[in-house]
Amino acid sequence: MRRTTKQLVEESHRAGGVGQRGQSCVVQGGDGGMEYAMMTFVTGERKFGSLVGVTAHELAHSWFQHVLATNEMKHEWMDEGFTTFISTIIENDLLNIIKPNPWEDSYTSYRYLASSGKEQPQSTQADRYQYNGAYGASAYSKGAVFLAQLGYIIGMDKMMETVRKYYEDFKFTHPTPNDIKRTAEKVSGFQLGWYLTDWTQTTNTIDYSLEVEAKETKTLVFLKRIGLMPMPIDILVVYKDGSQESFYIPLQMMRGERPLREGELVLEDWAWSYPEYSFLVNVDPSTIDSITLDKNNATADIDKNNNQLKEF
Repeated sequence: MRRTTKQLVEESHRAGGVGQRGQSCVVQGGDGGMEYAMMTFVTGERKFGSLVGVTAHELAHSWFQHVLATNEMKHEWMDEGFTTFISTIIENDLLNIIKPNPWEDSYTSYRYLASSGKEQPQSTQADRYQYNGAYGASAYSKGAVFLAQLGYIIGMDKMMETVRKYYEDFKFTHPTPNDIKRTAEKVSGFQLGWYLTDWTQTTNTIDYSLEVEAKETKTLVFLKRIGLMPMPIDILVVYKDGSQESFYIPLQMMRGERPLREGELVLEDWAWSYPEYSFLVNVDPSTIDSITLDKNNATADIDKNNNQLKEF
């Protein structure tokens, strides 16, 4: 028997749910999915994966935006984007989806937006976007990438610590973009004003290219920043004997370095004012199988075609 919304709410009350313990219930109804502070509506008759996705997303709104009550007209990406980030974790866990980058769909959507010619800065008020599709990709996808990419910049553990501290410090308030930025700075010890500015207030893109050149018995790795948005750089060198070497280039304006991985080598900082950077690998190019920028695609580099070399 299909029950009415009223019946479902009454049952939840009797079970100690809505109105008694501050819990939220899920109701089949409405169009697509819609969050409310104590109740989530989702449509039924979906494939299982779709049902998990919409339910996880709308329930995650219990935190973003119902406890962390950001102004959705001014900072819609902090609501929909952060919700997308968290609900993607839930979906991947429940559906046992294993990916090097769990948020790759959000990255793909953002890259499409960035190359469409229709992107507007995320600081655009929600009802001032020229295209609905541009609003959706900016709020949901680019908003999710903001946190995922922050994990690349300061380390994923520090980023998740940032989200927890952000919740504790700003629950039941109306946080702004500067609040999440300052929280991340306190947790990581980095300067992150550049990240908030470039990612949310401009349409600057990330785009790096990679070249190599033989220098006697060594290999000169040459990097070029094509896009206007800077990033710290991860480079993986794989040798023909199967061994690997990882290099990390900090971004000077961060005033810090993320936690290093085992065996990773730190190179000299890259200052934003210089569009080119180079360093030497102490082996002959003939011994190298491949050199790759950002192997796990954790940065939203808009052109991945120039991020790997396999021919020397």
